[in-house]
Amino acid sequence: MLQVPASALFRNGDGWALFSIEKKRARLREVEVGHRNGLSAEILKGISEGEVVIAHPDDSVRDGSRVRPR
Repeated sequence: MLQVPASALFRNGDGWALFSIEKKRARLREVEVGHRNGLSAEILKGISEGEVVIAHPDDSVRDGSRVRPR
């Protein structure tokens, strides 16, 4: 089961999305969410195991923004 921090998810229209990091750039990814609790969420579709996601993205993060993992 693939899980991400619940803090990585945000509403995008009628669905859910998150930002992954690809080649030092933020990439908007629409995801299908399964079970959730306050800390984590199951991802059914939209990203693969091993992808790095941005927890707590702020309003400055956009698709294609340059980012630096901490």
